[in-house]
Amino acid sequence: MQKLQEKHPPASGGLDDLPDINPDSALSVAEIDMRQAVLSFPAGSSGGPDDMRPQHLKDMMLCRESGTDFLAALTGFTNVVLAGLCPKEVSPFFCGGRLLAMNKNSGGIRPIAVGVTLRRLASKCANTHGAARMAPLFGPRQLGVRIRGGCEAAIHSARRYLQSLAPDHIMVKLDFANAFNSLHRSDMLLSVRDRLPELYAFCLSSFSQPSFLYFGSQVILSQEGPQ
Repeated sequence: MQKLQEKHPPASGGLDDLPDINPDSALSVAEIDMRQAVLSFPAGSSGGPDDMRPQHLKDMMLCRESGTDFLAALTGFTNVVLAGLCPKEVSPFFCGGRLLAMNKNSGGIRPIAVGVTLRRLASKCANTHGAARMAPLFGPRQLGVRIRGGCEAAIHSARRYLQSLAPDHIMVKLDFANAFNSLHRSDMLLSVRDRLPELYAFCLSSFSQPSFLYFGSQVILSQEGPQ
């Protein structure tokens, strides 16, 4: 518990000066997009603190009798979430998750947050839209967003470089310690507003206040960076 607390620092600054949302300009998805998002969950995906699993959504959506009505209702609900209209009283739970502490081979722990399935579904829709928009901005310097096989390409390129390394040359690999929980949320949200304004309402609703991370019977506040 102490190690997890250290991985989740308090907020570095306030969010009072951020622009308000405009729900009318938010991303809205169609039923075909919702169907693809539901089916994209890997088999056996775990549920969050509400214990609803993605498989529950798949089973209801594929139900022959009521699947069509359920898909329409699920699409409407997701568009409400994307418009940033999740009630503030609900947001700390809805945007929180179940926290796991995985041991790292090098020592220490790696915190994994398993969010509420319905929030993860909305995030899938937002990420699909955002990744397509941001790929031209990030490329060709990054290999993680909208680049199929990008990690494999980086590995093979690094190996070839090392195999033909010139004398007196070295290769340096850099990493950030606890990068996820070190981003200032105000900077993160302003970047979303400037680059992806149609996702700003959803992101502001998700990160404008601390959310609850449940570790067994204890609760840790997520206040800095994404989860």
